[in-house]
Amino acid sequence: MNLIRNIPAVTAASALLPCLLFGSAGFLTRLGAWSAWPMLPSALGAPFAVPALSIVPIGEQPWSALTVELVAVAVLVAVVWWWTARSVRRRPDASAGRAFFAGWAAFALGAMASGAPRALVPAWEMGLGPLGWYALLAGGLVTGLLWGSTLGWVCGVARVAVRGRVTVAA
Repeated sequence: MNLIRNIPAVTAASALLPCLLFGSAGFLTRLGAWSAWPMLPSALGAPFAVPALSIVPIGEQPWSALTVELVAVAVLVAVVWWWTARSVRRRPDASAGRAFFAGWAAFALGAMASGAPRALVPAWEMGLGPLGWYALLAGGLVTGLLWGSTLGWVCGVARVAVRGRVTVAA
């Protein structure tokens, strides 16, 4: 049973990989040079990609932006851990396909949930009213779900890799 308790931790730790990648200014610069279309929703105020995990703010952003990004990373990891623990409790002997899609869904939901603070804090800092808060919140949730669906395979692969070592006693 110890291995079953480690599955959510491994899957949640794998959720940090895309966050580290998007926390790199070099990667973001290269992505913007190769294809600028993924950055289009950010021009409308929606958060870009998954939360960035870095130790310094990217570009000319204030330190409050870094704090929000780190809180969003914590939300992402917590949701991925919770959803994976839930899937392991419900089906400890899940097939490889079910485990893969459970990890994928965990990351997609985590990215969607992490879009909420990343959208609401800038809306509050800009002094928008309730309509602006709800509009940016909707944009943050939708872009988070889209980016989470795009990058969720990372957690899916990690979930399947750990699942192969688990044996369930009858």
